[in-house]
This record gives sequence, C-alpha cells and structure tokens, in this order.
Amino acid sequence: MRCDPPLYLSAPAVLLGEGSESAAEAVAAGLVTAETAARFGYRSLPLSVLAPVELAVACASRTLETAAVPPGEVERVLHAWTHYQGHDFWSPAHYVADQLGADRAVPLGIQQMCNGATAAVDVAVRELLTDPAAGCALVTTADRFGPPGFDRWGDLGVAYGDGATSVLVTREPHGPAARLLSSVTAAAPELEGMHRGAEPFGAVPRSGTERLRPRVAKRQFRAERPSADFGKTCRTVVSRLIDQALGEAGIAPGDPRIAAVALPRLASHVLDEVYAPAVRDVCPAPVPELGRTSGHLGAGDALANLAELLPGAGRGDLFVLIGAGAGFTWSATVVEAAA
Repeated sequence: MRCDPPLYLSAPAVLLGEGSESAAEAVAAGLVTAETAARFGYRSLPLSVLAPVELAVACASRTLETAAVPPGEVERVLHAWTHYQGHDFWSPAHYVADQLGADRAVPLGIQQMCNGATAAVDVAVRELLTDPAAGCALVTTADRFGPPGFDRWGDLGVAYGDGATSVLVTREPHGPAARLLSSVTAAAPELEGMHRGAEPFGAVPRSGTERLRPRVAKRQFRAERPSADFGKTCRTVVSRLIDQALGEAGIAPGDPRIAAVALPRLASHVLDEVYAPAVRDVCPAPVPELGRTSGHLGAGDALANLAELLPGAGRGDLFVLIGAGAGFTWSATVVEAAA
C-alpha cells in the first residue's frame, strides 16, 4: 500500500515500566539460565505495577501534548495488545479513549498479537485514504507480562518487557513526525500452532495452566510439525516485504537515505540468525541494536523503534520498520523523517 496523498506518524512515544529487572538479577533468582540470558542479549527488562491500559493512557497523553492536538479532535482510538489488560469482559480501547477525554472518538481494539501496532496504523491509514472527511487517529499499544499469569523469561527467542507506545496518524505533521510512504503485510497461517501448542481448547482463560510459558507451545508445535521451518519462512517473507515496501515507496534498496531498518525487539540470536540476514538479502542499510533494555514490548515494538530513532534523524532520512507477530504475520513500513 502506497500512502498517497501524504499521511504522517506524528509525535510517536514510548513509555517503559517504572521498575526494572537486570538479566543478572533474573539469573540469580532462577528465572532464566545464565546461558540463555547471554544468548538473548537483553541487559534488563522494564517492570510495571500499573495495568497496561494505564500505561497506554500516560503514553498517549505525551503524544497528544507533544503534537498539540486536543483529545477532542481525535476521531479514532485504536488500541492494540497481546496479553491481559486488567479485566476479562471489557473494551480496553474505550477505557483509553475515556481516560484521555477523546469523547468524539470511536474506539477500536486491535488483536494481531505482536504485529498489533502496524495493524492499527494500517486500519487508520486506510480510513484516512478512503474518506477525505476522516480526521486524525490515535494508535496505542500496551502490555504487561508479570506474574502470576506470565513468565516473561519463559519463551524461546524473546523476553518480554512492560511498556506502552502511541502515535497519531495525521494528514499534516504535528510535532516530531515521519511521513508514511508505504506499508505491506504478509502472513503464514500455517505457523499459528507455534503459540497454540498441542493442548486442547479451553472453556476459560488459562485453562490447565497457572502461568503462560510460550516456549512450551513452541516445543509442542515443533514435535507435531517437524517439517515447518520458521527461520526459513521468516527470512523469505521479511526479505520480500522489505523489497516490496521500498518498491512501492519508490525507493531503491541501496538508497543512502535509508538510515536504518528497525527490527522487532527479539533476542539477539534470533535477530542475528534470521532477521538481519533477511535485511542483508535486500539492502545494505544499517540495522541498529534496539530493545536491549526494554525487551520485547508485545504489540509496541515498531512504534517504540520509531520513537527512539526519530529524534536523531535528519529531514529526509528513511526508516524501514519491521513488525512481526504470532499467527504468523510480518509487516514492513517505510517512513521519511519530516523534520
């Protein structure tokens, strides 16, 4: 999808949990082995006692203030998440809108697991492109991965940090902004079992388990589907998406304006063995090391990366934001720094 006429990702923000746990502390507490912690490469993970939606509201308040956009001017609030938001039978997106005072907005929850930020932006962009009367949209993400329901170190290839992200999708830049040039997405539904495993369907949340340990489901999937090659599929799809997104944006893969290709905040060995080679298959752009003190932020990695990269960018610098989420779904989004 080529974004023409221009649209902008304005005032991106990231808010990490107020506490932290170093990898050394996690090893000492028996939460992860020293070998695994070293392989993952995270130095620390942010922890929060706040509900995810409380983090989302605080983060979104920063975005609105930086952009100088009153909450009453927001027409959509799209909230994405991967894990429990604090209540069972309830709309987190409506909570975020109400707490912000976005009383004209239509809230919408986005569930595309860790590709949620890009999916939410995509929904907002398509509405703005097809409806000339549509106003700005606010995208938020938030996740908290603490006990007793989740083992933040208990996955293969990723550890999880608590935090929120936010951005406005606007027709003109408001505050620090990046012009959205193109965005493409692809999926491999045959990999959905990686996060389902072999256990039967349950009647209530967390049936049969007190704490989610995603590595268990992945190992069950490997045993049942030994022919499935996630690494190969991921590298192939991500390379194709980067090439397609750059092509739709009218950008050559070797364009020196590409300041960075920003990857999901996964473990170092996954990035080194799968994602970074996928980038090198297409273009020579730098791949910055992001997330070593945030961990994987659930649905928020892509926006967190933009929020971190944009302040140091020069006008015209290009970034490719890679999103990935269980299912499996991947996205590549090309943006250009507007100021």
